[in-house]
This record gives sequence, C-alpha cells and structure tokens, in this order.
Amino acid sequence: MQLPWENVLSYMNHDPRWFEDFTRRAPSGEHLRAYQAVVPDTWRTWRRGYWVIAEPPDAPVVGQGWKLHVSATSRTSAETLRRSLPVLRDAGVRFKFLMDPMAVREANGKSFPRASSGKFITVYPEDDARFLALASELTDALRELDGPYVLSDRRCPGSRVVSYRYGGFISRFELEPLGLRDLMIRTPDGSLVQDLRTPFWYAPSWAQDPYADAEPVAPEPKPTGTATSSTSGGGQGLLHGRFKVESALAFSNRGGIYRGVDTETGADVVLREARPGVEVGPEGIDAVQLLRHEYELLTELADTGLFVRPVAFFEQWEHAFIAEDHIDGGHLGHLSVTHNPLYGLDLTPARLTDYYDRFRLLWLQVADAIAACHERGIVLGDLSPTNIMVTSDDRIRVIDLESAFHEDHGGGAGLGTPGAVTRRAMAAGRGDRRSDYYALGGIMLCCVLTCQQNDLVDHAVPLRLLDAVAADLALPGELVALIKDLYDEDAPLPDPAALRRRLTDLPFTTAWRQLPPLAHRVSPDPESGADLHRRIAATLDGVAKYLRNTADLQREDRLFPADVLVFETNPLSVAHGAYGCLYALHATGDAVPDTFLSWALRKPTGHKSLPPGLYYGSAGVAWVLSALGHRDIAARVLRDAAEHPLLYAEPGVLTGAAGHGMACLRLWRDTGLPEFLDRAREIGEHFARTARHEGGRAHWPGSGKHVPVGYGEGASGVAMFLLGLHAATGDPAVLELGRAGLEFDLSCGTYSPGGLLSFPAVAAPDEPIAVLRHYWDEGTAGILTTLLRYHHVTGDETLGKHIEELLPDVRRKYTTFPQLFHGVSGLGNALLDAYEFLGDPELLGDAERAAEAVLCSAVRRPEGVVFPGEQTVRESCDLATGSAGVALFLDRFRRTGPGARTNTNFLLDDLLSPSRTDA
Repeated sequence: MQLPWENVLSYMNHDPRWFEDFTRRAPSGEHLRAYQAVVPDTWRTWRRGYWVIAEPPDAPVVGQGWKLHVSATSRTSAETLRRSLPVLRDAGVRFKFLMDPMAVREANGKSFPRASSGKFITVYPEDDARFLALASELTDALRELDGPYVLSDRRCPGSRVVSYRYGGFISRFELEPLGLRDLMIRTPDGSLVQDLRTPFWYAPSWAQDPYADAEPVAPEPKPTGTATSSTSGGGQGLLHGRFKVESALAFSNRGGIYRGVDTETGADVVLREARPGVEVGPEGIDAVQLLRHEYELLTELADTGLFVRPVAFFEQWEHAFIAEDHIDGGHLGHLSVTHNPLYGLDLTPARLTDYYDRFRLLWLQVADAIAACHERGIVLGDLSPTNIMVTSDDRIRVIDLESAFHEDHGGGAGLGTPGAVTRRAMAAGRGDRRSDYYALGGIMLCCVLTCQQNDLVDHAVPLRLLDAVAADLALPGELVALIKDLYDEDAPLPDPAALRRRLTDLPFTTAWRQLPPLAHRVSPDPESGADLHRRIAATLDGVAKYLRNTADLQREDRLFPADVLVFETNPLSVAHGAYGCLYALHATGDAVPDTFLSWALRKPTGHKSLPPGLYYGSAGVAWVLSALGHRDIAARVLRDAAEHPLLYAEPGVLTGAAGHGMACLRLWRDTGLPEFLDRAREIGEHFARTARHEGGRAHWPGSGKHVPVGYGEGASGVAMFLLGLHAATGDPAVLELGRAGLEFDLSCGTYSPGGLLSFPAVAAPDEPIAVLRHYWDEGTAGILTTLLRYHHVTGDETLGKHIEELLPDVRRKYTTFPQLFHGVSGLGNALLDAYEFLGDPELLGDAERAAEAVLCSAVRRPEGVVFPGEQTVRESCDLATGSAGVALFLDRFRRTGPGARTNTNFLLDDLLSPSRTDA
C-alpha cells in the first residue's frame, strides 16, 4: 500500500535521511510556558504526538459528544492559547493543544490532511450545557483573533475561530486488516461505528446540533469533494455568476482546483482556490496572500506565451480564487511516462528518434521560460515535470508559480520538488537562478528515466542510473553531458543562448542506426557475471552491516529505519517492521543478533496489536519465527490468531485470509501439527463458499469499492494459497477453484499501445483504466508468480501460452523504484521464477540486467549499504520498499539455477510437485 503523498511529506520534516515520526521532535517553549503559568500543578498533563493533553483532577470520563475546536495560525497561537487558558482552567474541562507554533504551522500546512487541519485547541465539554457555556466564553475571549476555517466543523455563532463537531473524546480504536486503526464511537444501542472525520460538516443521525435553531454566522462551505466550489453559493457561480463551476479536479488543504466556464467569453477555465489561514512553505505564508502574489507574477509573464494566462483574481466569502485559461493537455511528467519508449519497451530507432526529437522541443521551451523569468529578475524557485503543462500542439505552459519571486523584493512560498531543487536552495528555503537550471536538468533526466527523486537520498544515484540508461539506449553523449552540467548545483550559471544551441544541436536524428543494446535478448556472460556476483556479495554484506548499525534497541516505535507505514501500522510486520528485516538477514545467510529478536519478542502480537495477515500481521510474524527456528513460539502466535475478527475481512495475500492460510500451511510443514492443516482447510472452505463465479472464473471481493486484481490483494494470491492447499491435501476441487481465480485475473489483462500485456490494480470494467501495472504486489509480475506454479503443477499448455504473453512485460531493467513490492527487485524475482521453472538462459540474462539496475540505487553510508525507500526520498531498510526486500532478490540471483527453487518471498514451493492434473 502507498499512502497519499501528503502523509509521506509529514514524515520527511524531522530527519534528512530517514522517515521519522513527529512525536520524537522536542517542542519549543512558547505554548508550554503559557500553560504552566496558568494551569495548576494538580492537573495531569502529558504529550501524545504533537498534542499536549490537560486533564483536571477528578475529571469525569466522557466517551464522546460535542467537542469544541479553536483555530489559530502559527503567528497567533501563543496569544490564542494565553487567552483561552483561563476559560478552560476555570471550567475544569479536559482539553488538548498543539505543542508549539511549528506544530500549528504544520497542521495548517498546504499538504496537511484536510479533515484534521486548522485545529489548535480541542475542548471536551462533559455535557451540552457546559458545551454552550464554554463556546460563549471562548468566543468572547478570542473575539479579535483569527484562524483558518476548520473544514470538518461549523463555527459557533459570533466567532471566526471557535467551531464544533460531534466525535469521540477518548481513543477507541478498531484495527484494520492493514494494521491501521480506525477511531470509533458508540451508537445509542451501544455498537461501535467509525468516528468519521470528513473535510466537511458531518454529524451522526442521533446527535442533535446544539445550535440547530441559531442563525449561522456566515454562508458555510459546501462539502469538499463535490462538483461545485466550496463557496459557489449553491451553484450560483463565482464572481457574481461570471464563472460557472462544472467539476472538481483536485483538493488540498489549501483549497480546491475546479474546471469551469467563463460565462462572459464562453472559454473553459481552471479555478484555483486559497483558504485564509492555510500556511504555505517554511515561512508559513498565508495561502490567500500567496495566491495574489502568484496572480501578479502570471500577469507579468503572460506576454511570453510560456506561462498559463490568468483571467481574474477575486475573493468570494472568505476564500480567494485565480481563474486561469484551461490548458487542453497533460503535464510533462505524465507525457514522459506514457510516451517514453523505455517504459513501453518499444526500442526501435524510429521510436527513440521521434520521442527525443519531440521532447527536445519541449526542453527548449522550458529553457526559454527560465530565461524569460531571469531577464525580468524573477526566479521560478520550484520547477518540476508536474507544473509544466503541454498542449495538444506541443506548446508548454508553466503553472503553479507559488514559489517564484522577484529577486529584488522576495516573496514566494520557498517550496521545492524532490529531485528538482538544489541542496543550497533547500537549506535556504528559497531558490536561485542556478536552482532553476538544476530543475531543468532534473526535468530532462525525468524524461530519460524517472529517477530524479533519488537525488534527495544521494545525488550519485540518479547520475549512475543515467549512465546505465545512456549505455543501454546508446543515448548521444551530448545529451548526457548536458544533463550532468545542468544537474550540478556547483556548475556555472548557463548562458541562455549557449544552452539553446546545445539543446538545438542534440544529434537525435542521427543517433540510432540500429537497435540499442537494451533491445537485444542476451544470455548471461560468465565473465561479467563473476564481477556482478562479487558486487552483489559486497552489497549484501553492506546491507547487513547497515541493519546492525542503525537498529535502535531503545525505541519502541520501530527497530530499523523503514517506510512511514511502520509508524501508521505496527513495528513488527514483515512488510515494514522488524520481522521483515530479521527474515532478510536470516534468508541471506547472516546471523540474527539475539538482541534484535529479543526486541521483537517483547512486543505484543494479540488481536488488538496485530491484524492476522501475512505481510502486515501475526501470520507473517509466525512464519519468520518458524524460519528462525523458534517453532514453538511461532505456533503459539499463529494459534492465538485463529479467531481473529479480521481473518476474513480481506481475501488477499498481503492482508487477508489467503496469506494467513499460507502461513498455516508453512507451520504445518515445519511443525507437523495437524491443527494448522485443519485451519488451512477451513480457510479453503471459506473461499469455496464466498467465491463469485463468472463463466469458469472466480474472484473474491474485498472491503473496497472494486474487486482487487493481482497477487497482493486479488485472485492470483488466493489462487497461490489454494495451490498450496491442493498440494497438501490432494483435493482436486481446491485446484479447480484456484485455477478459476487465476483465470479471473488473467482475464483482466490489457494490452498497452506497444503490445505489452499488463494489468490494472482493480477490476472496474465500467471505468477507464488509469494505470496499468507490471509489479509484484499489483500487476504482471505477481500474476506471473502464480501462473508459473500452476503451469508447473498441471502441465497445462494453455497456461504456458499465458506465460509467453506475460513475460515481455516483466523483462524490464528500469522502473522508478528498486524495491520488492512495486519495483525492479519484484520484477527480477519474477524473472528468476521464470528461469527456474522454464530453464531459458535468456531469462537469467534479463534478471542479470535487473540486478545491475538495482545496484545502481545502492547508497553507501558510514553504517553500511542502504536503498532508497518509498518514493525514493528517504533511506529505508524494510522488506516492502527498502533494503531487506532488495536483498532477498540479490541473494537469490547468486543462488539460482534451472530447476532450483530459491524464491524466499513467503511461498510454499517445497510443497509443490508436478501432478500433471488438468485443472
């Protein structure tokens, strides 16, 4: 699973190398000093996350009700707290507040989750009478102050900063199959339901609004997420009806982006919204002020024809808007991904020439846009592939100038896009002219291979990948040299005219007379293979060293640096927690220190702590403990999970019943205890009862809106479990059901324009497919993992033909990430599966290429070797996104052979043998 980018960003603010939980940041003293000066020592005070919680002595425990929120900005928070504290103290009410102004700025930030943003103080009145009294007193105390509108709330009458909503007062959690935790409240009949936190007003049906009869203080926003603007006056339009909103394109905490029509001209427009009190960038500039600043810059640059044309700036209700020309096209990043012959594996000279000739003209326009800004003393500050739109006739329009500024009088948000901003600019919180050209180098690199974000971890990684791609595609040396010159923050500032000549003279029309090296299938070369094995061995030694040196036995939230989901779920899981890293150490032949295992064994594994799944829960813990030789403990952990209420909540391998069933088969195989085979049978019977059959195919719905496809959550993963169960029991009906599941996923395949068969993440036949996947958790590689084993067991030649159809999509050397779940290592694992089952040496050559690409991403640190994790913006050790999963693939590569079974990614290959039983 990938969290939204805004969630990832929140874990990047606290350490330059690792994703880090914000709870480890020490607060500054402004808020705590104000609190301690007013509130008696008899109150109980403690910290939870960014919140300081204050509870008076003998306070009654109230589970839920109408709560009050006080909003503030980072500039007004200390004064807001100072005025609120006497009211709250005298009322003897439980409350919490954000620990310092920086926490307030983060909570008000552009990328903060909208349903939670704006809340500085939360108050928990014990009943409605106390609620109304406190609301009135806080309104009076804070009358002259201002703060952002809290989207989930309604304002109390007469106040701009005091608002309210119904919700939980204490933390009642219910575990999800992934390990995330839902906050719950009780209905009047005593049952638990989710405490919905929406970015618009919502109250449970049984909760009577205490202000139901009062006149609202101002028109309130429409529900964010509808097709109309949050301030469109019920569909009457914006700016006195001039702009009619037709649909919502996107939302962030800053405000919405809407598609609309200018009724005066009939032209299509885009409307971009800014909410007051939202604080953007390191200086926390108000979003409305920043939008006005952006409008002024766009107006100044409109005559260049290279920037989106602003139509109007206006304010409605409390929000500000820019109306801009609608650009009929996509952004440069999307265009490069969808048209790059490297991703489509269409590496003919004609395709390469057409692609690079086309993008050379786009790069020239970007260079002209930078030069036009610099001539006027404007620095763009944040230029990336996603804020360069490309029209249908290949003209660029730069959008989103929130970080641009005039050199002589500043301004701008000071934000930068990973991989497109110099370290000097990141440290200063402000770009410069060199950073703009650095961004051009990152944009050009992105068009060659989307690897520029690796720059945040180690600048050498994208350059190594560039050199590898250049050799594989026979790219002109002039292009490589130009990218490197631009992508060097210490290089001299380019002369615009000279840069234009270099771009114009790039020799693409004569570069390719024959297929580039990457287009040729190759068998492994024994001489180069020996060197590769040496480098893999050194890398694996470095990965083990890094794990040993970065493990923090004093922490409770994680043992190793890992993906952000280690903080959002649990510290033990195979995917992101300690057991995945311990398993990788063991599987690659390294000793697991007793201190590491002791740390993990101290953690609870019961129903309230872990879900029951394989990669995110207790089934994976049991599998790893068994592999480490602690089979009694493993059996206890898996036995304790037998009645887990989430066992059948999802079907798949990652989080659901299929993965749990595979762990049962593993424990049965390892321990000989029949109870685990009996439980695997029970799970198989569940799948037989719940299968949805359609013309010889079967699938199993998950908890989401759509039916999942693929190995991780879909029918291929269920089929893998059923294949193992068939091997253990000999039941032909189980094999038939698994084959039907595999056929369902295979039926979802879609051919790309280049002729590659790929797969969507979900089956939604009535909706357009947004993205086709070729990875292990979602996509071709995972489905191929199951397909190869069904072919091996059954010998069915129809499945052999499917293998031939799927293999081209995984014969890739380059993807965005090196990781196991959705990266090169997962593809390499599938290629090694194919090599071991089919024996074709060219498949080993393909896997060798994948290993070479993975090694390009290795980062050498004093602690050892590590790989970039999720989004390649931080170092990570975990199995899903980081070094542990990469190590499983690299170690396997050096041990593989025709007919071998070396896949250590939680499979049951030791159970399987050819039965030649037709499905």
